[in-house]
Amino acid sequence: MAEPQATAALFPAPPPFWKHFTRQNVRRAKQHRESGPIDDEQDPDLRYLIPPEPPADGKYKVFGLAIDLHEKPATLESAGIEQLYPQHPSVRLSPQPHLISLARSLLTTFLSLTGILGQDPELFEDRAADLQTIMYNMHDLINQYRPHQARETLILMMEERVEKMRAEIRAVDGSKEKVDKLLAGLREGELSQVAATAAQQDHQTRTLTDTTTNERKQRQRAAWAALDDDSG
Repeated sequence: MAEPQATAALFPAPPPFWKHFTRQNVRRAKQHRESGPIDDEQDPDLRYLIPPEPPADGKYKVFGLAIDLHEKPATLESAGIEQLYPQHPSVRLSPQPHLISLARSLLTTFLSLTGILGQDPELFEDRAADLQTIMYNMHDLINQYRPHQARETLILMMEERVEKMRAEIRAVDGSKEKVDKLLAGLREGELSQVAATAAQQDHQTRTLTDTTTNERKQRQRAAWAALDDDSG
């Protein structure tokens, strides 16, 4: 019995140009971009670090599939597929009822297909084609709803941004109120301290005045007493 072969790698090896993405090459590419365009002929190690230019004609390939940005999107009519929903602008803005109807038709057709497969499997082609047509129509409706979905998503993002800014404003207003209360408390404390100092000074002045008055009265009494003694 042959021995099982050991697995060399669970995943395919990465592309060979990953070796060029070193820290040194990244720093050099950044320096070259700041100083001017990179010449990949003079510095071939950096040619993989140069992003490609955007397509001038709007055509490019992704995984071998040619993409043309200027090409009009395909429609059911251009693809030769029967359109099952009405051709009206309101359908794009509110496709939910039509999608629900198509979903019900899809379930009904699927049940019919299962019944046919139980009785005569060779007659499945018509029901399978109907299922495919319904799925194409549902997919087309969903694609037409994309612009409206993008607008609604943008509106939601803007509303969240506005609410976030309002929350920041409320937080700033709350901080301002706290600072105002703190300053008001400090002012009240300063006024109370000034009032207490003034009251203390007034008390000291009155005490000094009373002391001076008492001393004067005592001197006057002593003088009158001396006069009484002399006259007696």
